[in-house]
Amino acid sequence: MVSGRADLLHRAIENVVRNAVKYTPAGTQVDVELRAAARCASLTVADRGPGVSEHELVRIFEPYYQTNSERRADGFGLGLAIAQRAIHLHGGSIRATNQSAGGLRVEIELPLA
Repeated sequence: MVSGRADLLHRAIENVVRNAVKYTPAGTQVDVELRAAARCASLTVADRGPGVSEHELVRIFEPYYQTNSERRADGFGLGLAIAQRAIHLHGGSIRATNQSAGGLRVEIELPLA
């Protein structure tokens, strides 16, 4: 059980999953995994998209920041910034890494109640 504002957590997770679906090619999948450890819940969302250049991995959480590929897509660059703010408000963390087989992996950790 995670304690917090359900609406903010819902929006954060929805933004991360929506982003993954947006950049995953048709016919492939987005993997979503939820694990609980002793003190935190860990949610991982992994897509099969193009990934993000290494120097942009931290910047994708900045408001209005869009990678070169995102500038051609719909959106304003707010989804991941909103997710990060909501996760941080709940004492959690969010980070993005590129997967070795391709695609982006976003990991969210939230303290358990």
